[in-house]
Amino acid sequence: MKSTKELLREKRDGREWSADEIAWFVDGLVNNAVSSGQVAAFLMAACTRGLTPAETAALTISMSRSGDMVPTGRTNRPIIDKHSTGGVGDKTSLLLAPLAKVCGLAVPMISGRGLGHTGGTLDKLESVTGFNVNLSLEQMSMLLNEHHLFMAGQTPNLVPADRVMYALRDVTGTVESISLMTASILSKKLAENLDGLVMNMTVGRGAFLTTIEESKRLAESMQNICNLVGLPTTFVFSRMDRPLGRSVGNWLEMVEAEAALAGVGDRNLVGLTTELVQQMLLLSDSSRTQESARERVAQAWRSGEAHQEFHAMIARQGGDWHASMDRHARCSFVDITSSSTGFVPDMHAREIAVAAMQAGAGRLRETDPIDHSAGVVLYVEPGQAVESEQPLARVYAHDHDRLETFATSMRNMLKTNAAPVEQPPLIIEVWS
Repeated sequence: MKSTKELLREKRDGREWSADEIAWFVDGLVNNAVSSGQVAAFLMAACTRGLTPAETAALTISMSRSGDMVPTGRTNRPIIDKHSTGGVGDKTSLLLAPLAKVCGLAVPMISGRGLGHTGGTLDKLESVTGFNVNLSLEQMSMLLNEHHLFMAGQTPNLVPADRVMYALRDVTGTVESISLMTASILSKKLAENLDGLVMNMTVGRGAFLTTIEESKRLAESMQNICNLVGLPTTFVFSRMDRPLGRSVGNWLEMVEAEAALAGVGDRNLVGLTTELVQQMLLLSDSSRTQESARERVAQAWRSGEAHQEFHAMIARQGGDWHASMDRHARCSFVDITSSSTGFVPDMHAREIAVAAMQAGAGRLRETDPIDHSAGVVLYVEPGQAVESEQPLARVYAHDHDRLETFATSMRNMLKTNAAPVEQPPLIIEVWS
């Protein structure tokens, strides 16, 4: 086998690596025979030069086999998971997991941290006092088999190749690569031993992929590999030009998810979550109809069972909801009001996310601590008519200077328009 340096030189110049070379590189990455600098060089070459479909498939499969697999043998339920390509205010996993469990599925949800300008499910869960996302494989297996649900991060031995690459993609500007996104997403899902997967493909200004064409290329890349390994997959394409729901920020999104499951939810958030769980149910049972699947989700919502399961899941993993409410209530905030009569402008999801991140809700560097309380709650939606002095939003942060800067940014973004803006349908299309 050639040296890593020689392989990287050839990849830089555009040569296709063989499956054996990719497997050798991934093994070296996991066993520290390949340095972080060399991994970063590979990521940049893959991003700028691209990987072929064969390379992408080999990378995905090698990464999925780079460590342990989630033990699932004792559960008698269909094992179905969901993954989103990311967005601003995307908290669907927090609602979806308990809903899907109540609807009869087993959900081994392995999530990630914030990537780029988007928030991460693990960071949101860790805003709950005591919540443990660092489960062992044994704990994952126990929770899945006894309670049919867990929400956690990767263990050191679960797809360890992705742990290294995921962190470096964020800080090397290589997040948007179709091949690297495919390998990162699917390697973790293949390690879960799933019976089916629903992919939420986000598209727009707040997503990593801004056009439907890019999103479909990623979907096709993942579809090819899912077909290769025999994993049934459904793709739901949705818009991410504006934040999903009414909140952006880790704890604030947990609060919104909890309220939505209790019956007080933003229509877009509820609608998209319902569609995703419905598609999970259809993957689990081909005899179901669209209507029966949707009604089952609605019943789980109406009954309050999913809301109860949300709190039960938090308690099982060590979280204390009431202590969290008390802790975050001490965070400073500033209210944003309308300076004139008019209409709420279009909301640029990425700009809001960047402002929240700079206030502490995300990381500018991989070592930065997160202010889990920081973020914004939006009281209005684009196109809504408002009066002068009407409340538009509330921004939170512990750091006074960051809070003032954040408030100024939001005031500028929420200046009223003379005419309303239209909101197109959230869901674009579904590939079943």
